[in-house]
Amino acid sequence: AYIRSGLANRILIACAEVHSTGLDISTTGRDVAVIFGDGAACVCVEGIETDEDIGVMASALHANGKFAGSLMVEAATSKQNPRITVEMIEEGRHYPVMDGKTIFKEAVRSLPAVTQEILEKTGLSLDDIDLFIPHQANMRINQFFAHSMKLPEEKVFHNIQRYGNTTAASIPLALDEALEMDIIRDGSLVLFLGLGAGLTWGAVACRLGG
Repeated sequence: AYIRSGLANRILIACAEVHSTGLDISTTGRDVAVIFGDGAACVCVEGIETDEDIGVMASALHANGKFAGSLMVEAATSKQNPRITVEMIEEGRHYPVMDGKTIFKEAVRSLPAVTQEILEKTGLSLDDIDLFIPHQANMRINQFFAHSMKLPEEKVFHNIQRYGNTTAASIPLALDEALEMDIIRDGSLVLFLGLGAGLTWGAVACRLGG
């Protein structure tokens, strides 16, 4: 939007997360603590004048506050005054919590749907996409997505097995790795997709250009 409006021509998108210092590493928090990892990555987006079919082709963004409590950090919170108390800390309400079953159910429903939305917006088919780079939240979610879309294993990129879920950093980290591994290159058509707290989800189709 900034580039198309002329407000900016070159944008550095910086994504960094430090989860390790904010997790409950006791038995109580093990369902969340084992998933998340620290990470950081940057992507530079530039607007250029060209007749080539490159750049962002379509995007789709969604949110549903009904599931806000399914993945959250409750304290500190603006709905409480004071925002955080000793009692909250003693109860562990300052740690992230997740209803894994609900998140899984919504992810495997929403990610295929938003992918189809992008295909309809662009007139592309699944075969036109060179690589799918999903948010690295859960290997099972990504595998279920690939299976439901009947995608070959090599078309869906994974690195959660190396770094864990680095949340905001996961997609740019995966993009960097896919480029370094020469899985994609200039001209490749990539579909980025993710789901996270909010509950929010979305996808972006982009043809890489040099």
